[in-house]
Amino acid sequence: MSPNAREAEHELHDQIQKLLAFLRRAVRFWPSVPIVLLVGGGACALFLHLRKPEFRSETVVLYSQGNTPGETSEQSGAARNLTVRMKELLMSRPKLERVVGEFGLYPDVKSELGMGEAVEELKKHIDYRAPGGDTFSIAFTGSAPTEAQRVTQRLATLVIEQDSELRKNQARVTRDFLVTEKAKTEAKLRTAERDLAAFMAKHPRFALDATPLAGGAAIRATSMPTTANGPVAAAPRFSSQSSSTTTQPGAGPARPMVTQTGNADSESARANAAVAAARANLAEQLERYTPAHPDVRAAAAAVERAESRLASLGSSPSAGPVAAAPVVADASNSPPAPAASRPSSVPARVAATPAAAGSAAPARDVVQLETEWLKLTRAVTEARQRQDQVEAALFKADILASSESGARGLSMTVIDPAYLPARPLPPGRALIAALFAAVALVLGVFVALVRAVLDDRIFEARDALGPAELLVEIPRMGRYRRVHVPS
Repeated sequence: MSPNAREAEHELHDQIQKLLAFLRRAVRFWPSVPIVLLVGGGACALFLHLRKPEFRSETVVLYSQGNTPGETSEQSGAARNLTVRMKELLMSRPKLERVVGEFGLYPDVKSELGMGEAVEELKKHIDYRAPGGDTFSIAFTGSAPTEAQRVTQRLATLVIEQDSELRKNQARVTRDFLVTEKAKTEAKLRTAERDLAAFMAKHPRFALDATPLAGGAAIRATSMPTTANGPVAAAPRFSSQSSSTTTQPGAGPARPMVTQTGNADSESARANAAVAAARANLAEQLERYTPAHPDVRAAAAAVERAESRLASLGSSPSAGPVAAAPVVADASNSPPAPAASRPSSVPARVAATPAAAGSAAPARDVVQLETEWLKLTRAVTEARQRQDQVEAALFKADILASSESGARGLSMTVIDPAYLPARPLPPGRALIAALFAAVALVLGVFVALVRAVLDDRIFEARDALGPAELLVEIPRMGRYRRVHVPS
């Protein structure tokens, strides 16, 4: 073995001997360990005596949306976000103050720091969870089992009651607003109808204008200019392509539009004007849609009604000169109409005559009357539509308010009532005692080691190597070792 190896082995042996000597010195202070354990046991007993056990109770609430007619998407979204509102209601200060006062919670904190600090302390012991879906849970940690159960039940009851009251108030406010709005819309509708009725009484010829797409055709037809021999006939002009498709099953054969002389009955003139307007509307619809379209059928029915009214009046060509223009022309017998004679975008256009040039002022009057009539009609229509919308919203709000009052709307049900806890929250007494014992044991060993380091007494020859040079070593003899003395 080399000298270096021997030196290393000798150094390792020396270190081991020092460690063993230090342990032997530390063992001399073993009474420190039980003393520290006794002190730790006393501290554990005091802690368990002063520590109040905590008991936790929990309740689970299910909320569900009832089958309320007229539910809107906004209400569905509010129901889905109910958990956020429930947390705000649960943590509201007035509600927690009621709970603190009813159950006498945290009297020391309340007497020293006031109700505000007691409420903050209560918030620390409340646990609100919304795991998802349609449920949320409320838990409370108290110093006694019955206290935890009763406070949890009370918190759930207060949240449910306050949410129900808020929804009832919202439904009532909405209904009252819509009732007021309905009264306003009804007043506006009555005013618009009164203005329209006054206009119709002043200008009764507009009562014949029953076709919505030919506004003012009746008043224009009854206000046609006249010539020396009688009124000029007005008839819509069509191209050969559009005229070939005007025959309808319900419209009957094409009839000429008849205008009577100046001494004819005004009712017949109005009936003729209505027929002209209805036929003009039908022709315009046929240019846009097929014969099977609902608008074309409605226009054909209007033509039949106008012709029936004309027939009921017994109207026939009078003795005076009559100008007639067929509504539908045969495409095989007539050449294609020029571009100037094709139907324009304005239905029932009055045929231009030389006599019409001198009637510019009456034409302007007719335009003004038509404009006023359209404005009044539009005002009545808009007011009626607004009233229908408000009535529909009021109907839904009334049903919602009734459902909230009858507890048939958004309902909350306690599916897991607050239970009575059987044992306190961990850690228990046994675990706390074990923790104190472990800490005391470690602390006792540490105290013994520290005392061994600080002890300056000499027990072995190695202990005296530092202060002075060792001259002689007397080995320790056992207590019961026998000494042999030679004779």
